[in-house]
Formats: sequence, structure tokens, C-alpha cells
Amino acid sequence: SSSPAGFSARASAPVEALKAAGLDPRTKVEGGAVQVMTGQRAVIRLDEAGRPSLDDVEAGRIGKAVADGKETYKGAGAGKLAFALDASVEKRQSVLKIWNGLTRPVAYEAEITALRGGKLMKRMSTICTVPAGAVGYEVWPDPVISVTLSKFAETPADKHVCE
Repeated sequence: SSSPAGFSARASAPVEALKAAGLDPRTKVEGGAVQVMTGQRAVIRLDEAGRPSLDDVEAGRIGKAVADGKETYKGAGAGKLAFALDASVEKRQSVLKIWNGLTRPVAYEAEITALRGGKLMKRMSTICTVPAGAVGYEVWPDPVISVTLSKFAETPADKHVCE
């Protein structure tokens, strides 16, 4: 099927199962971390201390994750960061896209939650930097249900740029 939920629906469990496994299946900001569910985008702002606050949650598709390459998201807007998670059935991969609408490079840590054999598996991913005003991507071969982003910080421009 070509439904947007194809890869993630086969890979993911019903909401009740996610809750039973200890995952609150919502895109949200909590305790200084941003949780993004697949098929959604979190638009956030950072305060001076690097703490995120949720500006908006949107549903949509990332161009890299869909067969026709059609992206439904627009830019994040000046002064905001945005993180979208999507899954590609055809490519059998999950894609995180990051929009940095700030005037400085921003680094973050990412932890992915994926489903393996019916069990939730969490693992730290990379520490990435997205240049000021730029877009970044991270791609995983796992059916990722959610990504949790934390430890937002300004960084030197040449550190850990991820594509």
C-alpha cells in the first residue's frame, strides 16, 4: 500500500502497546527534550539557556521519504527550529529532517525509539550540528517510532555536521 503509514504501520504497535511499553505516543516538549512521532513535525523555540518550548505540531511528509519526492512542510520560520520524522516504505528507512531558522549553528543529541520484534528499543544516535539557516537530515535503517532531541547548544560551525 502507498499509505503514508505503510512502513511505520507495519513496524509500529497500536497506541495501547506503545503506552504499555512506556512510551507516550505524542509529539511534545517535556523536561528539556523534544519528542517527535513519525509522520509529524515539532516546531520549537529555544530560550537563552537552550531549553526548548513547543511552538507548533504539524502532520506531513518529508520529500526524501516519499516515492514522488513531494515535501509537504515549509520552512520553520526565523528564530525557530523544526524536527520532522518520517518513514519510507520503498527505501525501508526512517528520515529525520531538521530546519534551523536561527542565526547560529545548533547542536543536539538524538535518541531513537524503534520497534524490533514487537519490543521498543531505544538507542542514542549521533550528536549533530545544523548550520545557521540550513537544513539537516539523519537517516536510519530502522522503523523509527519516535526521536527524542535534547542538549541543544550553540556550536562552532565546523563540528559534527550530519547529512
